[in-house]
Amino acid sequence: MKKVVKKGGQQTDLDMIDDVYGAMMINAPLSKRATVWAIFLLVTSFIIWSAIVELDQVTRGNGKVVPPSKIQTIQSLDGGRLSAMHVKEGQQIEKGMILAQIDRTRAKSELAQIEQNVGNLRALIARHKAEIDSINVNADSENWRKQIEVNLRPIGFTRSLRENNAQLVARHRDDYINRVASLRNRLHIKEKVITREQQRITRLKSKVSTLTESISLIQREINITRPLVEKKSISEVELIALKKQMNKTKGELSSVKTSILEAKSSIEELVLKRQEVALQFISETREKIRKAQDKVSRLINSVSVERDKVEKTTLRAPVSGTIKEIKNNTIGSVIQPGKTVLEIVPSEEKLVIEAKVKPKDIGFLYPGLPAVVKITAYDFTRYGGLEGKVEHISADTTQDDEGNSFYLLRVSTESAHLTKDDGTRMPIIPGMLASVDIMTGKRTVLEYILNPILRAKENALRE
Repeated sequence: MKKVVKKGGQQTDLDMIDDVYGAMMINAPLSKRATVWAIFLLVTSFIIWSAIVELDQVTRGNGKVVPPSKIQTIQSLDGGRLSAMHVKEGQQIEKGMILAQIDRTRAKSELAQIEQNVGNLRALIARHKAEIDSINVNADSENWRKQIEVNLRPIGFTRSLRENNAQLVARHRDDYINRVASLRNRLHIKEKVITREQQRITRLKSKVSTLTESISLIQREINITRPLVEKKSISEVELIALKKQMNKTKGELSSVKTSILEAKSSIEELVLKRQEVALQFISETREKIRKAQDKVSRLINSVSVERDKVEKTTLRAPVSGTIKEIKNNTIGSVIQPGKTVLEIVPSEEKLVIEAKVKPKDIGFLYPGLPAVVKITAYDFTRYGGLEGKVEHISADTTQDDEGNSFYLLRVSTESAHLTKDDGTRMPIIPGMLASVDIMTGKRTVLEYILNPILRAKENALRE
């Protein structure tokens, strides 16, 4: 039998509707049906949205900011009396900034003494070089006087020596003149002896001429006397006397010629000795230059050392950072060599956060994962966080004083500060507390919703 229901001017065959829900909808008022459909569409949209939208899967850890590098200790290598302290504990400093000053009086005095010694030696070297340049040696010259010539030369003092050590320059110039004069005197002594020998040779040559002429005359006289003796005109004794005179004169002539040879030999020897005086002077002077240059080389190294000592009396910051502790700030107190004067906590472009993560959360963590660091001292909603990445995970767990186990992670950030809206930097210093969110992956909203259900299903009906 067919039943027809009239409603709102329409006929609906209820026997044709098997769905109870459909029947209820037909019998329900229009407003209720609209509400049901809206709820249905809303639930369906939520399910679709939750299946599509992904959220970051985060492992959270707590920790603190630690120095990226070791604490820098500022020491005085040579020690001394503290004359000034330019910083205080907790002060932010920049690399190269003057931190403290050690009294440099002694170091500067030692440096000045060594520099003075170097100046003296350089002036001495310049003087000795001028002494050598003053001597012109030309051993091949036929004129023995030109073989060795001595003339004053300008001394090559450096400009700094002339301007800064006028008294020293004047003293070395006087010494130069005196030494050249002394050399000239020694050469002049040889020259006087040579000249005397030359004059002697001249006299001997004159005597040779006289004796030669006498021999010629005696020979003529003998030639005249011999025929007369043969004729018995004169006694033979006269001829014998002439021959004796001839032999005597020839003997004198031979002796004079020998003396001339001896004088010439003496002159040659004196000329060589004169050269030797100059050459020995040059050799000795060159040796003095060599020794002076050796001393200068050693002193130059000492100058570098002493300048370094003077420079190190000014204690400068090797890195930018924060003054952690000042060991001694009493002006006038003595700082022992090698003792620490103050300590600096370096501040770099990157921060390092040492975070603690529970063992149950360590499974999906590995170096290189991105992370967001939130400094608890600054409101995250206002200043945001710092992006970074996991650098290191400890190989084993560590326990705190309460017996809680955890892994230690080191997270480095890309920046070392937070920034306000007006661009002002918010400083972050070692010791500040931080929370670290480590991104281990992504999950949909639906997976987050179903996770408790799936976990309950996995554990269901288990004792």
